[in-house]
Amino acid sequence: MKVDRTALARFAELRLHAPSVATSLQQGDRRSPFLGRGVEFADYREYDPGDDIRLIDWNVYLRLGQVLVRQFNEERSLSIKLCVDVSASMGCGDPRKADRAAEVTAALATIALVHRDPVTLVCFGSDRPPVRAKAVNFDGMAELVHVLERVEPSGRGDAYKQLAGQLGGGRTDRLFLLSDLLCEPEAREQLLRLLAASSLHPVLLHTLSADELEPDLRDVSEIVDAETGETLVLRDGADAAAAYQEGLQRWLEEIAARCKTLGIQYLRLPPQGEGLIGFVEGDLRRAHVVETMAGGNQ
Repeated sequence: MKVDRTALARFAELRLHAPSVATSLQQGDRRSPFLGRGVEFADYREYDPGDDIRLIDWNVYLRLGQVLVRQFNEERSLSIKLCVDVSASMGCGDPRKADRAAEVTAALATIALVHRDPVTLVCFGSDRPPVRAKAVNFDGMAELVHVLERVEPSGRGDAYKQLAGQLGGGRTDRLFLLSDLLCEPEAREQLLRLLAASSLHPVLLHTLSADELEPDLRDVSEIVDAETGETLVLRDGADAAAAYQEGLQRWLEEIAARCKTLGIQYLRLPPQGEGLIGFVEGDLRRAHVVETMAGGNQ
């Protein structure tokens, strides 16, 4: 897949929005539910032998005669997982859906790692074993980009089984799934349920090409499925175009509605590759997925 490395520096001034407290074990600058060392006071507890005496509130001891230890909210990082569909259908389009997904994935990884939010990358769905890579800070960004550039969409594997095996049983703070979801309804439902169960704040970035959104079927007599090789014969191109658009809108609305029910944030990638900057700085900011350093989204 292709990644424009020169565009990534532009996104360093953004950071991923945290809808709730961070749960990663890595220290960072996000509020977390954990108590310990930090700058924001949380509560008192009774002194236990071995506690750092510098945490004792001596003013309370002088007033009340109680030895109490100050507790603070620990600051942690968000845990991020970026899951990219690399089945054969993602190789379609001009530019290819896989290349646009790779560029958005690299942009999200850049935004996360600049602020020490650890990232796990998973490429799944092809006829080859899934590929996984991790980075805990920006030093690991080069390896993530290398993995994205090395993987090519091919074939079709059991996407649910592959992804479930890579995600494990825990829930990450933010999980992004980049896929065209061109699979059977049962398989799509499995993927969406897995996405909802694997993250506190999951996001689906639906990736479709311009030809899929508005195909020219006037002179087309048959369509071939990129993954199965199945051929669909069209009897009347004009009637087929109208029926296609009706079915497409119904399909998109069904996916968006199912995501809403499952608590998944649904966004559609622009079909043109040159829309990357506008998508990240515009669409993702308005959707409260990313924000400026000051925390604004306007």
